[in-house]
Amino acid sequence: MRAHPPAVIPVGDPRRPLIGRAAFGTLLVSAAFFLFTATKQMKPVYVHAPWLNDPYDTVFSFTMFFVPLVAGILVVQVSLCRKSEPLPVARVVNVLRGCRVAVGAIMVELLTAWVSVAVGANRSDWTGDATGLLLALLVLCTTATSRVIADLHRAPRFPSPDATPTTASPDWLADAVTVARRESRWLGPLRRPVLMVLDGADRTVVRTVRRHPLGAAVASSATFAVTVFGWQSLREGYSPALTVLSLGLGFCGMFAFLVLAGSYLGVVRSQNPLHGVPRRLLDASVVGSIVAIAALAFRDSLWWIVGSDTTAAGAARLATMVGGGCLAAFALVLVAETLLRSHPRSAH
Repeated sequence: MRAHPPAVIPVGDPRRPLIGRAAFGTLLVSAAFFLFTATKQMKPVYVHAPWLNDPYDTVFSFTMFFVPLVAGILVVQVSLCRKSEPLPVARVVNVLRGCRVAVGAIMVELLTAWVSVAVGANRSDWTGDATGLLLALLVLCTTATSRVIADLHRAPRFPSPDATPTTASPDWLADAVTVARRESRWLGPLRRPVLMVLDGADRTVVRTVRRHPLGAAVASSATFAVTVFGWQSLREGYSPALTVLSLGLGFCGMFAFLVLAGSYLGVVRSQNPLHGVPRRLLDASVVGSIVAIAALAFRDSLWWIVGSDTTAAGAARLATMVGGGCLAAFALVLVAETLLRSHPRSAH
């Protein structure tokens, strides 16, 4: 009979420093990346960035939210790893997964930025001061990220936490509640009411999210779209049609990220995983959302699809192109997975 791997990593294990270096390195480089992307809010500086325009700006705009989100997830998990206690393998796997997702998103943005520099994008607006500052931050982030990539490469490999029952672990929601209860000790006389609120949230909100993880992803994506892209639309004076399109694209980007990254990172462990047609519809929706964002990013090269060009196209043509690409991708994936009978319901 095949033995299961150990469920914990004991204190003093030589692999623990490698794990810690990768985790803390990822958090540090995520903080540096946050400072780098915060330059988007500095208009006098950002207008001189090589990556000012699409397709580069689309990547910049989404990763500036995705990376801090993953870093926040990672902070909760890392805070539960105590140096003086054995480390559950399942928790370590999730920590390293969080590192890979954060570093992967950072790498995508940095590579995109370097491409914009290499092709001389927006070169007419480059200046020694503003562009030089942005390039210095780009070099700093690239150097730091390269070191973290090396640390992740040296980190040990473990089985998936879902591979065997012995490595099962709470999801991130449970970890977040545990951390909140632990840190409530700093609240003094307010600790008791805060604990009561946390208990109520655990019984209602957390359980509801676990029962309906897809609904939670939809609600979170809609909230992100309204608060971030809705505010941007108001601030920049978008037309009603362009505002609706902006909200839809913001929803698509966050929805695809939450479904893919959330599943990989174990943010929510649902007791009712999707199978059959519902799972195929979800896959098609995620791919359609990704294609919508890609169509936005590369719209200047795709106007021919709707019989237009950069100078003549407006919000209606953009909506037609983005919506058409999204629907085409949705239909293609749904038909392909249906023909292949993907994600059948388990017989057990």
